[in-house]
Amino acid sequence: MASNKPIIFREGIVCPPSEPLAIRAVCLYITTFTSNNTDFLLETERENKDIYYNWIKRIHLNDFIDEIIEIEEEVYGLRIGEKIKKRPYLTFDRVSWENVQTIISLLS
Repeated sequence: MASNKPIIFREGIVCPPSEPLAIRAVCLYITTFTSNNTDFLLETERENKDIYYNWIKRIHLNDFIDEIIEIEEEVYGLRIGEKIKKRPYLTFDRVSWENVQTIISLLS
């Protein structure tokens, strides 16, 4: 993993009503236009790892998401999701073209 703290998507935020292309835009912008060497992770329950692996592969987020981690793992990073679980946290009900600029500006 990179030396900078990762950006961690919480499991539900990568599903509808979030828009896969908007999530990819966030990842692409951060990867391309910031000097941070940031890893993108997906955090989920152990029993959901296979489901989310298949989902991110289907919507082509596996190009950006480096690893799927379990909630029980003590990984420090900035989380993006619907409900605060571990801090630091950005709370959004979805990632869409309506809020992609806000998310990017908070992460940059």
